[in-house]
Amino acid sequence: MVDQGGVSVWRVEGPVLVAAYVVPAVLGLKAAMGWGVWVSSPEMVSARSAGVWTGLALGSALFFWCTILKVRLEVGPGGIVAVNPWGTQRLSLEEVAFVRLGAWGAEFHHGDGFKTTAYALTGMAGGTSQDRRFAELLEALEGEPDSSQR
Repeated sequence: MVDQGGVSVWRVEGPVLVAAYVVPAVLGLKAAMGWGVWVSSPEMVSARSAGVWTGLALGSALFFWCTILKVRLEVGPGGIVAVNPWGTQRLSLEEVAFVRLGAWGAEFHHGDGFKTTAYALTGMAGGTSQDRRFAELLEALEGEPDSSQR
């Protein structure tokens, strides 16, 4: 968790985060080497190989950006913001009836039966147990002043 001026922020961490940076970098280096080979010996085979490695590098970078690097959970006085691969959900603190840790992350259950999942706290994305991070989340939620007290 990172505290940014009264807003607590969680992102994916651990070995998965390292992989999200290393895999595209290694593929990008391989692509650059492939284009270097093509420059020194311009043949169709070397251009095709460099193109394939470039596509893999760009594809993996986009995949990791959407699934690992983009996701985050913010809890602050303005409410809860869960940024997931497909979009951003904003909740006021009053909308949340209870919170639990589900298979896909922290689940914010609304009073009307709907729920919002924060993938930044998923055990699968972080590759580690999320108990400590979930306890930090509960602590941050309990520490938020109720809007009726303002």
